[in-house]
Amino acid sequence: MDRMPKAPASPVLVSAPVDGLGVPLNLEARAARLLDEGQAVVLLTVVEREGSAPRAAGTRALLTAAGLEGTVGGGLLEARAVEAANVCLREGRSARVRCDLTGLGPDSDMICGGSMDLLCEYLAPAQAPLFRAADAALKAGLTGIWLLDVSRADAPVRDLYLDALPEGQPLVAGLHAGAEAVRPLLAGRKGRPGLVREGLVERYVEALDAPPVLLLCGGGHVSLETARLAHAAGFVVDVVDDRAEFADPRRFPMARRCLALPAFADLAARCGIGRHHYVAIMTRGHSFDREVLAQALETEAFYIGMIGSSSKKASVYRALRAQGVSDASLARVCCPIGLGIGADTPQQIAVSVVAELMAARAGTLGALRAAR
Repeated sequence: MDRMPKAPASPVLVSAPVDGLGVPLNLEARAARLLDEGQAVVLLTVVEREGSAPRAAGTRALLTAAGLEGTVGGGLLEARAVEAANVCLREGRSARVRCDLTGLGPDSDMICGGSMDLLCEYLAPAQAPLFRAADAALKAGLTGIWLLDVSRADAPVRDLYLDALPEGQPLVAGLHAGAEAVRPLLAGRKGRPGLVREGLVERYVEALDAPPVLLLCGGGHVSLETARLAHAAGFVVDVVDDRAEFADPRRFPMARRCLALPAFADLAARCGIGRHHYVAIMTRGHSFDREVLAQALETEAFYIGMIGSSSKKASVYRALRAQGVSDASLARVCCPIGLGIGADTPQQIAVSVVAELMAARAGTLGALRAAR
């Protein structure tokens, strides 16, 4: 395994390309585009972290001759990793780089400590169809598993196992239909990316999953501030309101989709609410909140939150119980929405809401809300 080079130069940082809505393309789409353009590409992946190193396994960035898209930790660590990756870029090879931050003094540029193992993976043009297939799966809301045999650091072997193939997707080199055979590898790591060692074989496993979608039900002041912050935090944002002027792309330029839906009728079907959705209910009235919540509870939404006071919560819940909604279903709802940080203004409430969404995604929300 290569060691970090000394005295690195600061890497050149470049912005990731965006789609027509200003949303950054996912890494799979960016890699496919670069490979199709004939560019040399190195994919940097943190495959293992020990101690308090700055980024966890699964962190990824792309390096081209133009510079680095993304980050694997910043500072001295990133500069050294990128310098090693530039060697791979020039020589057309892959390598493993051990970034050891232990024993650094307070005068160093890195104070996190710990260590990180990075794979600098030189991508071949022939892999473009594989990354296009991954991008197609993400856009179709499908799931799968990336599996890399990294037993040979200079020649990693990348495979993609999809639970289901996108419509019309042919099998290409490295693509497999069905992920059940390799799912135990990911399950053994509790779903987290990282290395799996079996004798002399060393493999890196990582889930391929669609990005989280925040569905903002209501287009008022709090929703607008929440949309801005959630978009910056990596959520795809959809907005729905019963008033066209509040579900306007000019009001929500960061949103993927704005939908004017009178009385929020048929919301779940029209918005395609599924397990990747985080539903934030912020409509202009209690009756609309009640209607939206009733529909959301019939879906597989990963998260459901509703803005409002304790009296509003009691009123809405009482009405839904009368309609036959169970207490177990209502227990899915975070109400009042947002972490308890004393938020007051729309901007502050947005911070509390997005922090709650991130905690839900990280699996730490239960403990945080229990502490309120």
